[in-house]
Amino acid sequence: MKILSIRIKNLASLAGEHFIDFESEPLANAGLIAIIGKTGAGKSTILDAMCLALFNQVPRLKGSDGKLVDVDGSELLANSPLTVLRRGTGHGFAELVFVAQDQKHYLARWEIKRARESATGKLQSVQRHLKCLTDGVVIADKAKAVEASILKITQLSFEQFTRAVLLAQSEVTAFLKARDNERGALLEYLTNSNIFAKIGEIAFRKTADIEKERKKLEEMIGHIDILSDEAIAELNQQFKIATSEYKKLETEKTHLSKQQLWFEENQKLENQISDKQKNYDHQFFVQQQLTPERQKLNRLEAFSNIRPTVFQQAQLVKAQQQLAPQIQQLQNSFDVVSKQFYDEEQHYKKADTELKVLQDFEFTHAEALKQVRSCIQERDFIGAEFNKLKTRCLELDAQQHPLNVQKQNIELDISRLFDQQKAIQKQLSETEKFSPLDQSIHAHIQQLQQFITQYQTIEQSLGDLTQAQSKCAEDQLKLDQLQTEFGSVTQIEQQLLQLNTERELKISQLNQLDLAQQKLKQYFELYADVSNHQTKLQTFSSQVLELNQASTQAEKTFETAKNERVQLQEILQKQRLLHAENIEQLRNNLVADVPCLVCGSTSHPYKNDDSQVSKALFELQQQQEQHAIKKEQENFQRWQMAQQQVTKAQSEVDQLKNSIQSNLEKLEVQQNEIAQQCSNLQIQINFEQSAHDIEKQALEALTQFKNEKQALEDQLTKLNQVLKDQHTLAQQIQSIQYQLNNAQNLQQHVQHVVACLSEAEQQQWTTHTTAQAKVVLTALSNRAQHLTSLDKLAKNQDDLHQTLTLVSTNQNNLTKLISETIHARDQAYARGQQNTQIATQLIQQMTDLMEIKPHEWLLHHDADRQQKQQVYQQQKQSFELLRIDFERQQSDLKQLTSRQAEHQKTIDQLNVEIENWLKAHQNFTTQDLNDLVQISSTQEQEIRTQLQNAERLVNESASALKTLQEQQTAHLSQHPNIELNVLTQQIKDNLEALTAQSEVLDKLKVDLARHQDNLDKQAKFADQIQNIQQQEHRWGKISGLMGDANGKKFRDYAQQYNLDILVEHANQQLAMLSQRYTLKRLDHSLSLAIVDHDMDGETRSVSSLSGGESFLTALALSLAIANMASGSMKIESLFIDEGFGTLDASSLYMVMNALDQLQSQGRKVVLISHIQEMHERIPVQIQVKPLGAGASTIQVVG
Repeated sequence: MKILSIRIKNLASLAGEHFIDFESEPLANAGLIAIIGKTGAGKSTILDAMCLALFNQVPRLKGSDGKLVDVDGSELLANSPLTVLRRGTGHGFAELVFVAQDQKHYLARWEIKRARESATGKLQSVQRHLKCLTDGVVIADKAKAVEASILKITQLSFEQFTRAVLLAQSEVTAFLKARDNERGALLEYLTNSNIFAKIGEIAFRKTADIEKERKKLEEMIGHIDILSDEAIAELNQQFKIATSEYKKLETEKTHLSKQQLWFEENQKLENQISDKQKNYDHQFFVQQQLTPERQKLNRLEAFSNIRPTVFQQAQLVKAQQQLAPQIQQLQNSFDVVSKQFYDEEQHYKKADTELKVLQDFEFTHAEALKQVRSCIQERDFIGAEFNKLKTRCLELDAQQHPLNVQKQNIELDISRLFDQQKAIQKQLSETEKFSPLDQSIHAHIQQLQQFITQYQTIEQSLGDLTQAQSKCAEDQLKLDQLQTEFGSVTQIEQQLLQLNTERELKISQLNQLDLAQQKLKQYFELYADVSNHQTKLQTFSSQVLELNQASTQAEKTFETAKNERVQLQEILQKQRLLHAENIEQLRNNLVADVPCLVCGSTSHPYKNDDSQVSKALFELQQQQEQHAIKKEQENFQRWQMAQQQVTKAQSEVDQLKNSIQSNLEKLEVQQNEIAQQCSNLQIQINFEQSAHDIEKQALEALTQFKNEKQALEDQLTKLNQVLKDQHTLAQQIQSIQYQLNNAQNLQQHVQHVVACLSEAEQQQWTTHTTAQAKVVLTALSNRAQHLTSLDKLAKNQDDLHQTLTLVSTNQNNLTKLISETIHARDQAYARGQQNTQIATQLIQQMTDLMEIKPHEWLLHHDADRQQKQQVYQQQKQSFELLRIDFERQQSDLKQLTSRQAEHQKTIDQLNVEIENWLKAHQNFTTQDLNDLVQISSTQEQEIRTQLQNAERLVNESASALKTLQEQQTAHLSQHPNIELNVLTQQIKDNLEALTAQSEVLDKLKVDLARHQDNLDKQAKFADQIQNIQQQEHRWGKISGLMGDANGKKFRDYAQQYNLDILVEHANQQLAMLSQRYTLKRLDHSLSLAIVDHDMDGETRSVSSLSGGESFLTALALSLAIANMASGSMKIESLFIDEGFGTLDASSLYMVMNALDQLQSQGRKVVLISHIQEMHERIPVQIQVKPLGAGASTIQVVG
């Protein structure tokens, strides 16, 4: 970023508009620039303007509190940028042109106005504006949009800007003397290390979340039921049998469906045959109904030969009927037009005769008429000229009167001005003693006004000057007493520095002791957690032992039940085989009426049917087998439940062991850290004591440190007050002395005015300076007004003399012009009379008329000719129109009459032809012909199409009916050997059996799928638990290293690392400023110390540095902070405000060399300082010069 120019208007002390252009000489090629001026002149306001234009903030105001009252009575916050507007002005702005990171030029503008731009108006909202000068585009004109755009193009916030580009008065040593927490906050902002606190907090929370997730998964896996292998084998066997049975039913369903399909197809054919039969009957009926149309079509075919003739006859008859009224109407119209034509012909001949008579007259007297016209035209020109001259005479007469009046008024004004000059000269004689000041009297008045204003200010501040001198002597005596009692300011500052060092040490010890107490609290909490976990571990270990024994017992019970079930199944299988063999043999040996070997009965009802006995025996065996299976399953479930409980308990035991081990490690680490911190504080902690005793010991140490710190603070307060009193007295003495000197200088500035006074007035000036100065100011002001008035009167008198001469000249010229105009008017009148006589004589010769006016006669003659020409043209046009209409109607009437005769001849011929045709076709009458001719060819075609469609539909219906009857005969030959009602019942039974078997099959599928799903879930949860355990182990290590609940642990690591980087940058800068010192960070903290190489590498507190050494070190840190704040952005401008007053000549020399090196690195360095040596070393300067009344101006020198 590079600053190119700054434009300021009415901000703080800078009144009016000022422009600083760093691209123009001498600033363009200067790498080191000084801004100099008196205290309060407005040097820092230049830097404030930069911050206002970019960020709408002022560095010096950010720590201000309270409210201020504006000129309109409204309240403003003390830290508001609106307070920068200069009092007594209604408008101000700050404008900055700079180069951003994209190397484009931008203009940022901050503007503030009062209502109506009045000095007492209410402050309006700030207006902001950002424009890219390179592209000529306005980027933003709203406050928020400008703020976002500035951040985007500069990549610097306000805080970063005040670290990287602008180092304000309060910022140079702020970081060096800051406490650890303040330094950490600044580092966190500069380096965005707040993300590390979030990372540490996330690591801590992530570990807890993973532990919760693992426990949740272990709880879920304990609720998953898994079937045994025997149960799964049995389910698979049942599923296989059910599937086979279902397929048999499906095959049977397919066979029955085919038979059902035959009956449905047969019913469909019968319905189609019925529909086709009905359709055929309907089409045949429709065909019979069309018989009249068929007969009409036959007559039309016979009539087709004579049809054109009959049609032509009808058209001609119709045309004849239409022609008769047309001919009659046209004949009537033609009779009317004939009469009009002959009348108009007579009028036309009359108008033609009158026009020829007039044309003969004009031809005979053509030369005379030409002369008359010429005379009348000339007479009109002469008349216009005469009227113009007559009007001009009247105008000139009117102009002559005002000139006479003006001449009299000017003479009166000259006399009045002469009287006024005498009166003013008389008044000037009263102040003749001030005549030496007349040449620059206004400058003297302004100088005297400034003297009165500034002298009054001094008198208001000091009162009587003699008393002020006495008070200055008293203050000097008090100051000497304080210095005798407590020492000089330097000695007090050394004492304060030593006390501050001891106080900082105590504060550091208090912070470390506070940190040790917090760690002790965490240590005892962790110790209690370990004790609780160990108690729980003993309880859970006993439970795991008991659960293992219960699980072993359940497993044995399950194995016993399983063996019993297997043995029972083997026995039952043997019984089934034995039963089958014995029963079959005994049944074969049974003989009728012979006793049974088993029961002795001679009746053998089950000789041929043993189903009831076998069924009863089978049911008994099945009940025994199911009872054994159920017992085995119940024992298996108890064993599985016991195993899950063992797994869950063992998992909790493992977690407790891991937690206890981790906490023991943390206890050991914390114990070492606490012991180390207490050792640094010279406190011996015995961890074998009780927690109460240890806390009591720490509390006693804390009380001791606080008391020592309070004693130091009391001494510091006392010394600070003494130092403050000394500063106050010194400032008062300096202020009084400065104002007394200023008063003496003011007296010298107006000595030339006092020299003009009499001795009495000079004595009065000495005793009552301000009052006498006001009297003199009044006299000088009156004399200046009189001198101004006298000059003005003299000038006005000269102007009036010049005007009088001009009026006299104009009056003479006007008299001559009036005479010439009257002569020209009379000549024009004579020429007009002569012209009129010539025209009258010519008209009398042509017409023999007497007492005529030529102009009126010529107008009447031209109007008569024009009227006759118009009448002739109208009659001719009307006659031609009537003639054309007469000839057209005559021709139309002849054509219609001829056409009527031709039509009648053709009709007679056609009638003969039609009569001959009727004689040949006796079955047709004339009326039949008229009816048939009305039927069009389209209608005839429609009748023919209708008959054809009807015949086609009948044929198609018959063909379709025959086809379906043939299909039915073929279908009946494939009739199945079953009745429809029997088939329907079989289909119903098959469907019910399929539904039942499908339900069985679905249930078995669900059981198998549930088992497989449970297996998948168990495997999935096991994998997840394994992965989570790995993550838990990894995150546990991460959390142990940098995690805690608020992220402080990792944030402290990051801030210490960033501070090390900053210290490294600062040492590079410090090496250029001083070879004696090197900065270092104290271990396990953000505290800074200084290594003094001249003292054999002794490490000292930064508070022990002198003022100059502190500034050098702080400047190095500030430059390092600027480098870190700018990041990768190139910073080409650096502004440093104040801070050089504490440097000795040698240190100042090193600082100047370091700043020269910054200049060589491509930075333009701008300094604000009061040091005269710096002013002498820096030739290019921006001088801020006070003008008085709190206003200053800017001048660039170099």
